[in-house]
Amino acid sequence: MGFGVRVFFVDEDDKFRRIPAARFSRIMERDPKEVIPELKNQRIRYVEMVVELENRDPVAIARIDYGFLQFDGEGLVDPSYMNEELQVVAEMMAMPQRRNYSENVIPAANRFARKRHKDRFTWTASDELELAMVNEVFGITDE
Repeated sequence: MGFGVRVFFVDEDDKFRRIPAARFSRIMERDPKEVIPELKNQRIRYVEMVVELENRDPVAIARIDYGFLQFDGEGLVDPSYMNEELQVVAEMMAMPQRRNYSENVIPAANRFARKRHKDRFTWTASDELELAMVNEVFGITDE
């Protein structure tokens, strides 16, 4: 029993293409060999699925994450967009500061950061799109 990662890029028409996990890692690391000219200055949607494997075959979906990638003018992932997301994630994880608030004030900066992250850096797939990608992972065709 193990786990694997399946990654898909999704276009405006909800058409998706699978990206090998190793290539996705290189894209995220801004490897100059992974320039994608057709995505210059674009923000695209991606899906990252963690798949439970048995004998290298998928048996279950453990987690599905939906995110955006912003590409720069060279076709590499935009580092400022990635840094912005990391900053928001850090704010989400920060422990509320104990200050001399009145009893009526609830420290909620991390809650606001969580909402900002959801609104700016994630998306939700339609049921049909999600099912199509899950079927792709399991090799199920509509025949």
